[in-house]
Amino acid sequence: MSTSSSSESLPAVLTRLVDARRVLLIAPTHGRSAALAADAVGERGSVVVLAADESVAAVQADTEAARGRVEIVAGEPAGSLPQLRTDDDTTFGVVSADVSRAGAAEAVQYLEWALVLGRPGTAVVVTGDADGATWTAVQDMVDGHPRLAAASWTAGTAVIVAAVTDQP
Repeated sequence: MSTSSSSESLPAVLTRLVDARRVLLIAPTHGRSAALAADAVGERGSVVVLAADESVAAVQADTEAARGRVEIVAGEPAGSLPQLRTDDDTTFGVVSADVSRAGAAEAVQYLEWALVLGRPGTAVVVTGDADGATWTAVQDMVDGHPRLAAASWTAGTAVIVAAVTDQP
Protein backbone atom coordinates (compact mmCIF):
# COMPACT_ATOMS: atom_id res chain seq x y z
CA MET A 1 0.00 0.00 0.00
CA SER A 2 1.28 3.45 -0.84
CA THR A 3 0.60 6.80 0.74
CA SER A 4 0.37 10.25 -0.80
CA SER A 5 -1.23 13.60 -0.09
CA SER A 6 -4.78 13.29 1.14
CA SER A 7 -6.35 15.32 -1.65
CA GLU A 8 -4.92 13.08 -4.37
CA SER A 9 -5.40 9.77 -2.54
CA LEU A 10 -8.82 10.26 -0.94
CA PRO A 11 -10.79 9.33 -4.09
CA ALA A 12 -8.78 6.11 -4.40
CA VAL A 13 -9.32 5.22 -0.74
CA LEU A 14 -13.07 5.82 -1.09
CA THR A 15 -13.07 3.75 -4.29
CA ARG A 16 -11.76 0.82 -2.29
CA LEU A 17 -14.19 1.42 0.58
CA VAL A 18 -17.31 1.45 -1.62
CA ASP A 19 -15.91 -1.06 -4.14
CA ALA A 20 -16.54 1.39 -6.99
CA ARG A 21 -16.13 0.23 -10.56
CA ARG A 22 -16.24 3.71 -12.08
CA VAL A 23 -14.63 6.90 -10.80
CA LEU A 24 -15.10 10.45 -12.07
CA LEU A 25 -12.37 13.01 -11.34
CA ILE A 26 -13.46 16.59 -12.06
CA ALA A 27 -10.71 19.21 -12.48
CA PRO A 28 -7.96 17.34 -10.65
CA THR A 29 -4.87 19.39 -9.89
CA HIS A 30 -2.64 16.41 -9.10
CA GLY A 31 -1.07 14.23 -11.76
CA ARG A 32 -1.22 11.10 -9.60
CA SER A 33 -4.92 11.09 -8.72
CA ALA A 34 -5.93 9.14 -11.84
CA ALA A 35 -3.15 6.60 -11.33
CA LEU A 36 -4.24 6.00 -7.74
CA ALA A 37 -7.91 5.72 -8.75
CA ALA A 38 -7.04 3.34 -11.61
CA ASP A 39 -5.15 1.12 -9.20
CA ALA A 40 -8.15 1.18 -6.85
CA VAL A 41 -10.71 0.16 -9.51
CA GLY A 42 -8.38 -2.52 -10.83
CA GLU A 43 -8.84 -4.36 -14.09
CA ARG A 44 -12.63 -4.44 -13.70
CA GLY A 45 -13.12 -0.68 -13.55
CA SER A 46 -12.51 2.64 -15.25
CA VAL A 47 -11.73 6.25 -14.43
CA VAL A 48 -12.94 9.34 -16.31
CA VAL A 49 -10.89 12.52 -15.84
CA LEU A 50 -12.29 15.92 -16.80
CA ALA A 51 -9.25 18.21 -16.88
CA ALA A 52 -9.42 21.90 -17.71
CA ASP A 53 -5.69 22.35 -17.22
CA GLU A 54 -3.94 21.01 -20.31
CA SER A 55 -0.74 20.24 -18.40
CA VAL A 56 -2.62 18.14 -15.84
CA ALA A 57 -4.46 16.35 -18.65
CA ALA A 58 -1.14 15.61 -20.33
CA VAL A 59 0.34 14.14 -17.14
CA GLN A 60 -2.79 12.06 -16.57
CA ALA A 61 -2.76 10.86 -20.18
CA ASP A 62 0.93 9.99 -20.15
CA THR A 63 0.67 7.91 -17.00
CA GLU A 64 -2.67 6.22 -17.42
CA ALA A 65 -4.33 6.24 -20.82
CA ALA A 66 -2.05 3.47 -22.04
CA ARG A 67 -3.47 1.17 -19.39
CA GLY A 68 -6.89 1.48 -20.98
CA ARG A 69 -8.66 2.20 -17.70
CA VAL A 70 -8.53 5.99 -17.79
CA GLU A 71 -10.37 8.24 -20.20
CA ILE A 72 -9.06 11.81 -20.32
CA VAL A 73 -11.44 14.57 -21.41
CA ALA A 74 -9.55 17.85 -21.85
CA GLY A 75 -11.53 21.06 -21.66
CA GLU A 76 -13.77 22.88 -19.22
CA PRO A 77 -15.35 20.26 -16.91
CA ALA A 78 -18.68 22.10 -16.65
CA GLY A 79 -19.04 21.84 -20.42
CA SER A 80 -17.97 18.18 -20.49
CA LEU A 81 -20.27 16.90 -17.73
CA PRO A 82 -23.48 16.96 -19.83
CA GLN A 83 -21.73 14.72 -22.39
CA LEU A 84 -21.32 11.93 -19.82
CA ARG A 85 -24.16 9.49 -19.72
CA THR A 86 -24.77 6.62 -17.39
CA ASP A 87 -27.28 3.86 -16.90
CA ASP A 88 -27.74 1.51 -13.97
CA ASP A 89 -24.61 -0.42 -14.90
CA THR A 90 -22.39 2.59 -15.53
CA THR A 91 -23.09 5.07 -12.76
CA PHE A 92 -20.07 6.41 -10.93
CA GLY A 93 -19.30 4.95 -7.51
CA VAL A 94 -16.99 7.85 -6.64
CA VAL A 95 -17.08 11.44 -7.90
CA SER A 96 -14.25 13.76 -6.88
CA ALA A 97 -14.16 17.47 -7.69
CA ASP A 98 -11.40 19.95 -7.00
CA VAL A 99 -13.09 23.36 -6.89
CA SER A 100 -9.97 25.38 -6.09
CA ARG A 101 -9.96 26.91 -9.58
CA ALA A 102 -13.73 26.97 -10.15
CA GLY A 103 -16.19 29.77 -9.64
CA ALA A 104 -19.13 29.30 -7.29
CA ALA A 105 -21.68 28.49 -10.01
CA GLU A 106 -19.34 26.03 -11.70
CA ALA A 107 -18.52 24.28 -8.40
CA VAL A 108 -22.22 23.86 -7.59
CA GLN A 109 -22.72 22.48 -11.10
CA TYR A 110 -20.09 19.82 -10.37
CA LEU A 111 -22.11 18.71 -7.34
CA GLU A 112 -25.39 18.71 -9.24
CA TRP A 113 -23.83 16.46 -11.86
CA ALA A 114 -22.44 14.17 -9.16
CA LEU A 115 -26.06 13.53 -8.16
CA VAL A 116 -27.11 12.90 -11.77
CA LEU A 117 -24.18 10.62 -12.59
CA GLY A 118 -24.13 8.83 -9.24
CA ARG A 119 -26.55 6.58 -7.40
CA PRO A 120 -27.45 6.02 -3.75
CA GLY A 121 -24.18 5.06 -2.12
CA THR A 122 -21.94 7.04 -4.46
CA ALA A 123 -19.13 8.73 -2.53
CA VAL A 124 -18.59 12.39 -3.40
CA VAL A 125 -15.38 14.24 -2.52
CA VAL A 126 -14.98 17.99 -2.92
CA THR A 127 -11.68 19.73 -2.21
CA GLY A 128 -10.74 23.38 -2.44
CA ASP A 129 -9.86 26.58 -0.65
CA ALA A 130 -12.11 27.23 2.36
CA ASP A 131 -11.87 30.99 1.93
CA GLY A 132 -14.20 32.64 -0.53
CA ALA A 133 -17.53 32.47 -2.29
CA THR A 134 -16.87 29.19 -4.09
CA TRP A 135 -16.44 27.12 -0.95
CA THR A 136 -19.37 28.88 0.74
CA ALA A 137 -21.62 28.02 -2.22
CA VAL A 138 -20.48 24.39 -2.18
CA GLN A 139 -20.93 24.08 1.58
CA ASP A 140 -24.40 25.68 1.40
CA MET A 141 -25.51 23.30 -1.33
CA VAL A 142 -24.24 20.24 0.49
CA ASP A 143 -25.72 21.35 3.82
CA GLY A 144 -29.12 21.99 2.26
CA HIS A 145 -29.43 19.06 -0.12
CA PRO A 146 -31.60 16.13 1.02
CA ARG A 147 -29.70 13.63 -1.18
CA LEU A 148 -26.31 14.32 0.37
CA ALA A 149 -25.14 13.11 3.78
CA ALA A 150 -21.82 14.83 4.40
CA ALA A 151 -18.95 15.67 6.69
CA SER A 152 -16.50 18.49 6.09
CA TRP A 153 -13.36 20.03 7.48
CA THR A 154 -11.44 23.14 6.64
CA ALA A 155 -8.05 22.66 8.30
CA GLY A 156 -5.48 22.83 5.51
CA THR A 157 -7.18 21.96 2.23
CA ALA A 158 -10.94 22.15 2.71
CA VAL A 159 -12.64 18.80 2.13
CA ILE A 160 -16.20 17.58 1.97
CA VAL A 161 -16.91 13.86 1.90
CA ALA A 162 -20.51 13.00 1.13
CA ALA A 163 -22.66 10.02 0.27
CA VAL A 164 -25.52 10.21 -2.20
CA THR A 165 -28.66 9.02 -0.45
CA ASP A 166 -31.98 7.77 -1.79
CA GLN A 167 -33.92 10.69 -0.31
CA PRO A 168 -36.16 12.54 -2.76
